[in-house]
Amino acid sequence: MRDPCFSNPCQRNATCVNTPGGRSFLCKCPPGFSGTTCETAIVFCGTNACQHGGICHQDPVHPVCICPDGYAGRFCEKDLDECASSPCHNGAMCQDGINGYFCFCVPGYQGRHCDLEVDECVSDPCKNEATCLNEIGRYTCICPHDYSGYTGAQCETHINECNMNPCQSGGTCVELSPEKQYGRLAQLPSSFSHPEASGYVCICPPGLTGIHCEEDFDECSSNPCQNGGTCENLPGRYTCHCPFDNHSGTFYGGRNCSDILLGCTHHQCLNNGICIPHFRNGQHGFSCLCSSGYTGSLCELVTTLSFEGHGFLWITSDPVTGKGLVCNIALGFQTVQPMALLFFRGNRDMFIMLELLSGYIHLSIQVNHQSKVLLYISHNTSDGEWHSVEVMFAEAVTLTLLDNSCKEKCITKAPSPFESDQSICAFQNSFLGGLPGGMTSNGIALLNVYNIPSTPSFVGCLRDVKIDSNHITPEDILSGSSLNVKAGCVRKDWCERQPCQNRGRCSNLWLNYQCDCYRPYKGPNCLREYVAGRFGQDDSTGYAAFYLDKSYGENFTISMFVRTHRPSGLLLALENSTYQYIRVWLEYGRLAMLHPGSSKLAVQFILSDGNVHLISLKFKPNKIELYQSSQNLGFISVPTWKIQKGDVIYIGGLPDRPETEANGGFFKGCIQDIRLNNQNLEFFPNSTNNASHNPVLVNVTPGCPGDNMCKSNPCHNGGVCYSLWDDFSCSCPANTAGKACEQVRWCELSPCPPRAQCQEVPRGYECIANAVFNAQSSEILFRSNGNITRELTNITFGFRTRNANVIILHAEKEPEFLNISIQDSRLLFQLQSGNSFYMLSLTSLQSVNDGIWHQVTLSMTDPLAQASRWQMEVDNQAPFVTSAVATGSLNFLKDNTDIYVGDRAVDNTQGLKGCLSTIEISGIYLSYFENVPGFTNKPQEEQFLKISINSVATGCLQLNACNSNPCLHGGNCEDIYSSYHCSCPLGWSGTRCELNIDECFSNPCIHGNCSDGVAAYHCRCEAGYTGVNCEMDIDNCQSHQCANGATCLSNPNGYSCRCFGNFTGKFCRHTRLPSTVCGNEKTNLTCYNGGNCSEFQGELKCLCWPGFTGEWCERDVDECASDPCFNGGLCQDLVNKFQCVCDVAFGGERCEVDLADDLISDIFAAIGSVTSALLLILFLVVVASVVATHKRATQGTYSPSRQEKEGSRVEMWSMMSPPAVERLI
Repeated sequence: MRDPCFSNPCQRNATCVNTPGGRSFLCKCPPGFSGTTCETAIVFCGTNACQHGGICHQDPVHPVCICPDGYAGRFCEKDLDECASSPCHNGAMCQDGINGYFCFCVPGYQGRHCDLEVDECVSDPCKNEATCLNEIGRYTCICPHDYSGYTGAQCETHINECNMNPCQSGGTCVELSPEKQYGRLAQLPSSFSHPEASGYVCICPPGLTGIHCEEDFDECSSNPCQNGGTCENLPGRYTCHCPFDNHSGTFYGGRNCSDILLGCTHHQCLNNGICIPHFRNGQHGFSCLCSSGYTGSLCELVTTLSFEGHGFLWITSDPVTGKGLVCNIALGFQTVQPMALLFFRGNRDMFIMLELLSGYIHLSIQVNHQSKVLLYISHNTSDGEWHSVEVMFAEAVTLTLLDNSCKEKCITKAPSPFESDQSICAFQNSFLGGLPGGMTSNGIALLNVYNIPSTPSFVGCLRDVKIDSNHITPEDILSGSSLNVKAGCVRKDWCERQPCQNRGRCSNLWLNYQCDCYRPYKGPNCLREYVAGRFGQDDSTGYAAFYLDKSYGENFTISMFVRTHRPSGLLLALENSTYQYIRVWLEYGRLAMLHPGSSKLAVQFILSDGNVHLISLKFKPNKIELYQSSQNLGFISVPTWKIQKGDVIYIGGLPDRPETEANGGFFKGCIQDIRLNNQNLEFFPNSTNNASHNPVLVNVTPGCPGDNMCKSNPCHNGGVCYSLWDDFSCSCPANTAGKACEQVRWCELSPCPPRAQCQEVPRGYECIANAVFNAQSSEILFRSNGNITRELTNITFGFRTRNANVIILHAEKEPEFLNISIQDSRLLFQLQSGNSFYMLSLTSLQSVNDGIWHQVTLSMTDPLAQASRWQMEVDNQAPFVTSAVATGSLNFLKDNTDIYVGDRAVDNTQGLKGCLSTIEISGIYLSYFENVPGFTNKPQEEQFLKISINSVATGCLQLNACNSNPCLHGGNCEDIYSSYHCSCPLGWSGTRCELNIDECFSNPCIHGNCSDGVAAYHCRCEAGYTGVNCEMDIDNCQSHQCANGATCLSNPNGYSCRCFGNFTGKFCRHTRLPSTVCGNEKTNLTCYNGGNCSEFQGELKCLCWPGFTGEWCERDVDECASDPCFNGGLCQDLVNKFQCVCDVAFGGERCEVDLADDLISDIFAAIGSVTSALLLILFLVVVASVVATHKRATQGTYSPSRQEKEGSRVEMWSMMSPPAVERLI
């Protein structure tokens, strides 16, 4: 079948597509064309395809719309959103328009884009000079901060500050804001202004001031009160309180204390009453202020009552009733009783009672047999001084102690316990000092009524008793209403004569006295002691037993006095029928306490010193405390238990001897005044009152005598014995010591050489010193004396050395040996001893050859064993080195074993160089000093003897002698153990290099002077010599300037020229001036320097040319001698003249012209001349230089030879006869 698209039927580059079945085709036209073969062009612009006024432009393919502003899209169908860019600011809302937008501003902003803030304060909305604060969309008025007269949004509302009534004390409030008040009130300014219209002012009534009239004007400031009166300021007034007492005897009164009061001029106040004058109703009068113990208008009535015990005072009074009733009881009292009844009022059913309980005031109230109120004041009033107390009954019950000595809590209150129809004031009967009972028939009746338990009757004095404000005086006492009560107060000081002995404390009991005795004294006057029990008299054994007849519970105290010299012994044991539950004993002189259920308490306090000590055991639940006097020595914890009836207290021992020995043995000494709580347990009671505690005594005797300890002659070495209590004292001869003179003070005999220190040892002494070993055959041999019996289990010594390998101690007795050495700078200990097959070896952890002292201890860890490990301690610094194997002791050193110190004889190695202390082996010293002739031989039995005869150098220093840097000037210090040695640098000598060696001592400078230095010298050579020692003669002629064939002669100061021919001068450069000779062969004269020799009248004489002088005209005259040059000019001497060489600022023949003045004044005029002169000078210099190279001037006053050497002579002839030409050299 033929392809329909084969012929390309589609035009306009359309795409041909076969239809289904392949019988036809379909053309897909490009944009802008249509038709079956896309033959037809589509025309859009003719159909108004562009919207919103868009202009259509026909394109060959499709139309194009040119849109107006505000639109877009193919056909201008889209309205552009101008709000998309958010053109509106400050929260404004944007509304899109045609080709534009519109901004709806929030309040406070304006402008096309709402970017301009609106100023709401432009209209000045705030009133009364308030400040407008512009805000967003609104404004705020800030009323003036310095006053508060207005408020409101615009400060337009007036504030009435006076509504709060700020003015006090009746002051008038006036506001400051109303303008009409200004100029009318004195308190306000004359004119109104807003800054001043702030708040209010208070117009105060007289006598008051302040912003709110809160301050009372001080009427007392003018001091209106006279004559010492005290002014009291009151609101609007004042009051004068006139002085009560005037030392001049004049009293004042009146408003200002200016009136003299005359009422006391002839007053009659008695008993030290104080008269108080007054002026009333035009009349002078007085009143009496009575002293304590008196009352009445003239203080004539006595109020003091004396109670002598077992008595009372019965007061009857009319009952007081009524609503709002106030009744009171007040009294003063003086007593030493801690327990006493002061006041009682009422009956058995309802009463009040004022008592002293333990010295404190107690008030109790009972209503209908029930206790209602209990008040007390914790202040001691049983001190024998006067005290005052008051009880008030009203709506409350008040107890007050009116004492100056009471500082706090002196008043206490409680609600009243009485009902409305009850009152304690309704009772007629009151009792002072006690309650009646059993004295009379009336008393018996009273007993039935007032048989109320109370405290004992009062003993002491009462005064100023007031019941319901009515004074009670002795005149008010009715017959039969009192017992043992007297008027007045009689008190005797029973303790004045000090009746209590032995430091007993006396207490005045008003009617008698009581002695509080110090233990162990007793009796009414503390004259007797409790009899002490003596235990162990003459070393007997005994004890005491007390069987208790009652139980004492858990809390009790056992105490006693103990005196002993024996360091052990049982003091106390408590037993019941089952077991011994407490024991206290002495152990090494110290107290020990034990309970079967606790650990032992051992204290450090020494009791066995022969003094009397008070020992107390305080038993408390779960523990027992041990005391010495008031010092707590410790406690033990125990289970809860009680001391019961039938328990036994053993003192000094137990019936069973083995059990006693297990607890320290029998006590020897004295025990006195045993107390169980406050009950005495007496060894020897003197009455039957203590029969229930009569003890069982075994070898316990009364008193406390001591044994005669001198019977056994305990003093040795001729000491004299003196017996003390259970002890003795020896008066020892000189050089002996010890309690029994058993020790000889060997060191006081100075048995040691001067450089050794004496050390006492048991039964002898040793000489201790630090030895110095010099490494060359300095070993020392020791050997036991054969009497050593103790176990040798340790070695102690000290050393200091710098040897890295050396033997310190060596001993050998095959197969046993001991070696102590330093190997590779560390301490080495080697030992084989006993039956051990192993050699023990210990090495120190640190180096020990640092030249400082090291202390070493080598010891058995178990010294009681036959074989033990050994331990090395160096400088007591942990960790200590302990051996892993065990070996025996050093006992083989006892058996004639040679002990070498500092080296060993069989070695060829160098010995110890350093220091070694005295070696100690188990307390036996290896002394470096044998028994020295003239000194006491060592008496002790056990010794190691020095066998070698070589002497030992001592005096080794404890510190490195070089530590103080003794060597000066860089000297090298060497510690030689007993001193130091300084190796001095060159130039120094002396022990400390302190001397500078004088290198000039050998006179090394041949032709010069020597100056000493440090290790050097310096020669200052004489002229003409050089070299280190000035040994070389300087040849000064090597560079000489001698001319004209002159010969150079060297000399120490330089050289000189020997001129040849007719030449002269220092360098022979000048032609000699002619000389003349006159005279004959016998007599002639030579005149030099052109001098004319002549003979005149037979005399020869030289006539000198000007400039020369002398007999032969040999001297040139120094024309510079007169210093002719001015202004610092340098004078040059010439022949018969001089020349001045001037400073640059001066000129003239003698430098007298100051060139600076002319130069400054003529500087401008002379510029041309100077320039010309400079050119001329330059020309002349050039010419002169050329000429000078060929010749030198020989005429005039200049001589170039003078410049060659300063100081050379200028020799010239007459100007008319110049010398020959001279060339420059």
